[in-house]
Amino acid sequence: MFAGLPIGEILILTLGALISGVLWYLIPLSNNSAVVRRRWIAYIPVIAAIVLYVVLRPQGWMLIFPVLGFLILIHELGHFLTAKWFGITVKEFGFGFPPRMFGVRFKPYGTIYSINWIPLGGFVRMVGEHGEEIEKGTLVGQAQEPDRNVVLYRRGSSGPVPSEPPPEVSFGEKSVLKRAIVLVAGSFMNLLFPAIAFTVIFLLPQDITVGTVVINGVAPGSPAQEAGITRGDVIIAVNGRDVDNHFDLIQRIMARLGSPTEITVRRGTFISGSPLPEFTSAEPVVLTIEPRLNPPSLIVVETVTDSSRQVSLQDAQRYNSELQLGEEMTQGAIGVLIGTTNESVVKRSHSLFEAVPMSLGRMRDVVLISKNGIARWTAGGPDPGLAGPVGIASVTGQVAQVGISPLIELMALISISLGVVNILPIPALDGGRLLFVMIEWVRRGKRISPEREGLVHMVGFVVLISLIVLITIVDVQRLVSGESLLR
Repeated sequence: MFAGLPIGEILILTLGALISGVLWYLIPLSNNSAVVRRRWIAYIPVIAAIVLYVVLRPQGWMLIFPVLGFLILIHELGHFLTAKWFGITVKEFGFGFPPRMFGVRFKPYGTIYSINWIPLGGFVRMVGEHGEEIEKGTLVGQAQEPDRNVVLYRRGSSGPVPSEPPPEVSFGEKSVLKRAIVLVAGSFMNLLFPAIAFTVIFLLPQDITVGTVVINGVAPGSPAQEAGITRGDVIIAVNGRDVDNHFDLIQRIMARLGSPTEITVRRGTFISGSPLPEFTSAEPVVLTIEPRLNPPSLIVVETVTDSSRQVSLQDAQRYNSELQLGEEMTQGAIGVLIGTTNESVVKRSHSLFEAVPMSLGRMRDVVLISKNGIARWTAGGPDPGLAGPVGIASVTGQVAQVGISPLIELMALISISLGVVNILPIPALDGGRLLFVMIEWVRRGKRISPEREGLVHMVGFVVLISLIVLITIVDVQRLVSGESLLR
């Protein structure tokens, strides 16, 4: 994707765009339009990066703009609809980020519905949303020109235009419950979209690979061995849900790390010369197993002196016959080698009554797999595949080449991440603002001063930007080395 682009140029463009975002946030609001317009300088690195990439690499990764734009827009739509519902004065609801390209009002002094020049999402501008009283009609970059590029559209004869705007209703004037609903509404929309998307995917006929999931090896001392699983057994279901193939099994197990899990197996054994096991029992057996959060990696040795770090050659080759002395024996959460035999592709669709709970179950598994992946990483396990803007763009381009259905599924996965992360009590995000609202409720209406709250959110914003910069640097290094970010 970035072949031919020097690493220095990529880092300069990426870091320049992110640092400009920090500068945009830190420069205070001012009524002096000459000072306020200096913020427009922050657009230059962003626009330069977009133009350079579009000109030099016009390919599937550019879908990141409509993908993220749509997901952020529906997030802001949640805030907008609930704010309107509760009567909060909404100055502007915009697609993209300023400067404004075009805007329209449907009544005098009403909400501006705008299209802006930077197509990376959207925004809602409410009165008093940050704890301060925003000066009437002001907008960053347009301090003394609130109606710049805005037209008033009126149907028929609607009477004279009032000379004075109606009284404004601030976000801060509303009750704790109403403010909490407005703050949560964005994440709710981000979780509603994947619920609908997965439901539609399950309703439509899909090509599903199905087969027999066979155990080809069991690691010594693993949860699988302790539960009584042996080579040749066939896994039929996990917690009562049928398993289609070994990829399906891996996802089910990853969602259950650290939790007792029921695995239904049918006993079997391999006959010499046959790739398929021969069943030795007619009835399935249900075994309880607890997948490990961080399975060990053992060195293959002739004589074991430390069982926590070593494994004998004989035991290692029972698990994987290709292992040799000095090599590392890695293993998964339950400690088995698996494969799918007798594969076939079938068309499968579900009724609405099946699709809805399956959709919610899929969302639950995505959240659990992400949580477990991060938990494994913090415990010294493998990288869970965290990605920044560059990484998401790369993955989007790769998935788009497969088809529209995988792209929609990827959008649903990103939307779940946006919804969950935004509602966490992290300063500068919706969850951080919600935390201050809850503190006010606990203190029986006594608010923390806007200055202190603003300082907390500013520090949180800088930390978030710093993390994005670090993740982006790692993404770029992977891309330059030729490593795929699609896991």
